[in-house]
Amino acid sequence: MLKRLLSALCGKKNKAPANADSAPNSASSSPAAKEEMIVAYDVNGKEFHITRSEWREKIFLPSLQQKWDNPAELYDAILTGLNDGFASDLLPAAERLVEIDPNPERCHVIQGIVLMNNSQFAAAENTLRAGIAKVGETGALLNNLAKVFAELGDDTRADETLWRAIQAEPNLENGFMWWATTQRERGGEAAYLKALRTVAALPGSWRAKCWLARHYLENNQVAVARDLYAEVMASGLCDDRAMVMISRDLGNNDEIPLIVEFFAPVYDEHKHDPRVGMNLLQAYQQLGNAEEGEKLLARMYPLGLVPYKQYLDEFAQAFHEIHKQTAQSTPIDVQNLNIQILSFTQPIWHYGLCQADWLFKQKHEDAPKVGFFALSKISNDTSASESQREDDVGRLTRAIPLYLAEATHYWSNYSTQNYFHIVEGAGPALFASQIDENILFDLVPPTMKYFVTGEIGCIGENEQGQWQISLILWDCTRRVKQACESGQAIYAELGALVLDLEQRLLAHIGLKRQQPLDPFYQCPAVEVMPIYLSALAQNFTLTLVADKHAPHSTLWGERAMLDWPFNMLSHWPSAHVPKLMAISGLSKASDYRSTALAEYRQRCLKLLHDAEEMNSPAAKLAPLVWKIFDMQEEFLAHRRNLPEGSDQGYLQWLDRVSAK
Repeated sequence: MLKRLLSALCGKKNKAPANADSAPNSASSSPAAKEEMIVAYDVNGKEFHITRSEWREKIFLPSLQQKWDNPAELYDAILTGLNDGFASDLLPAAERLVEIDPNPERCHVIQGIVLMNNSQFAAAENTLRAGIAKVGETGALLNNLAKVFAELGDDTRADETLWRAIQAEPNLENGFMWWATTQRERGGEAAYLKALRTVAALPGSWRAKCWLARHYLENNQVAVARDLYAEVMASGLCDDRAMVMISRDLGNNDEIPLIVEFFAPVYDEHKHDPRVGMNLLQAYQQLGNAEEGEKLLARMYPLGLVPYKQYLDEFAQAFHEIHKQTAQSTPIDVQNLNIQILSFTQPIWHYGLCQADWLFKQKHEDAPKVGFFALSKISNDTSASESQREDDVGRLTRAIPLYLAEATHYWSNYSTQNYFHIVEGAGPALFASQIDENILFDLVPPTMKYFVTGEIGCIGENEQGQWQISLILWDCTRRVKQACESGQAIYAELGALVLDLEQRLLAHIGLKRQQPLDPFYQCPAVEVMPIYLSALAQNFTLTLVADKHAPHSTLWGERAMLDWPFNMLSHWPSAHVPKLMAISGLSKASDYRSTALAEYRQRCLKLLHDAEEMNSPAAKLAPLVWKIFDMQEEFLAHRRNLPEGSDQGYLQWLDRVSAK
């Protein structure tokens, strides 16, 4: 089904798609539109484009045949075909629907519309009258019968039939709009407003009241409009259509607080149109209310609304920015902090995979070691220590040593160890000055040959800010400084600087490998590096929460963290590490019982499918994915069907996965 959605968002005044109330204007797509690109969405909610002819031949027509015996699905397919201009293909399907549909009104209305779109007006009149004979004069049947008379040039019968349609169903959008527009064309604004008030007086009418309210909003009579909206909301007649219209109109007229006033107390994401939720999210964004916005996001994400996914992500990022702009630092007493040092002996995305040592080549236990400490922040600020939200500098103080350790692990014969100071129960500690190296010499094990410290800072703001990175390589045997490497770059060139520092560092320590330790490992390209560094920092944060070193509240933008490796794959599809990162992150999310986890099931299963097709090592982690998403039958079947003599390390890993 084509996804031309979000037309009712605040501030948007796009034309709405056709529906089954009335016929679309054109009979079929014109030849010039045959190669028009159609927007659709993949499993990850990303847009892709396909030509109309390809969509028709490869997707729409086969789908139509698949739904031939299911009335509800066939109706939806016919409606989709009408909205997309394929009316000439729908005559047999509409006839079939009349044969099998237990809903006479629905099938006769849609057949009438299809026939009108193919200029078969006499046949359209016959099927609509047949529907009336079965169920009576409903609004939809009368409205489309009026359309037939209008097409035949019989305006008198069209007017009379249309008014009967409105009396039968005053909220039928197409009929009501046709009536109101006709009155305006014939009698001007005064006749139009009189028509609105006439329809508003009919029993059960709400749409005319909403249009009257729109008129008052546009004429700065907000109090009158608000009273009309309150009447509709309190009447019990306010369905999805009314909620979409009211929230849209309030947004279009900058009455943002009223959106929250009317809809925050009543919006139920399981019952109501998601567009209302999107309008409410936009209201929260415009009001700067990130806290309530994120609460609503947490309710809407699990619905799996694929066409809306990218917009939910944009709201998540917007709320993140609001937090960032309003975040305040909190003074802390360093003397009372429980600061500990965490160490990691493998790349950060190896963690969370239940010690899948069988999947990765291991360094010999006697291999010389290189340690990497978190960078400190270059700062002239001598004020007291503070607690604050993570920013770009703080993130990079951890991401860069994580990457350098990973690069050393894969491109040298050294084993590596990362060290990070954390405030237990709060998160990472960021120092504004480097720790005395003598303390660090005493901290690292006797087998450590080198360790690396450094600092990072930025002068200026936005994209032209100048980043400075300095690294120091320390010789643990002689307890002296071995080498210093540094560089400067704007943010767009930060990836190139990190890769350059990596190569300079590896040249100093030696024992460089010509091939990576694991053959699948691929060095991130320079344009990927900033994204890759963010992924490492996010995976580190997920690790802290999963291991209970930091509270769940430190997951500022959790879904963005879990999404990140999937988004990397859309730009770097041949890479194996983002696939492993994605599974690692979701495994950690399962450890801390994330409420967002279920949203990632289909995406992760698709990742496994793609990994298997390209012989990626991520495919071998299928049992872990099954465990993460509680696919117990698949997991148990896999264990039962293991061949005799399976690797003991793999069997022990399955035991750990089973106990997860």
